[in-house]
Amino acid sequence: MNQKDIGITRAILFCRQLDPNQDVNRRTLEREMGGRIRFFPLPCSGRVDPLYLMRALESGVDKVYLITCPEGACRYQEGNLRAKKRIAYTQGLIEEIGLERERLELIVTSAGDRAAIDELVRDILAREASKGK
Repeated sequence: MNQKDIGITRAILFCRQLDPNQDVNRRTLEREMGGRIRFFPLPCSGRVDPLYLMRALESGVDKVYLITCPEGACRYQEGNLRAKKRIAYTQGLIEEIGLERERLELIVTSAGDRAAIDELVRDILAREASKGK
């Protein structure tokens, strides 16, 4: 993420293995929501670096979601477990600088759930909106 990404309110980082048609599906939602959402596909959620999560927040993103494969279903065996540890570590770091832990959220998909990435994100955003009411 860089300076041109300022204005994005939600960053969605996700494992490419979740949705075989992720290119088409995520672009549909990006067009719908304009600059308020941005997707960042990863070869594996375990490859995310805490510095990258921090940079997302630094660039002005309100919230970062990291969506992983179900536990035990990672193509790289432990990627989603590493992602969980990295989110927890980064939450601790941002808390130390005065930001809320909730600005980083890990979403572990359900076993057997092969929903398209845009459907997963619509559910997440709907849940978020209902919490705000």
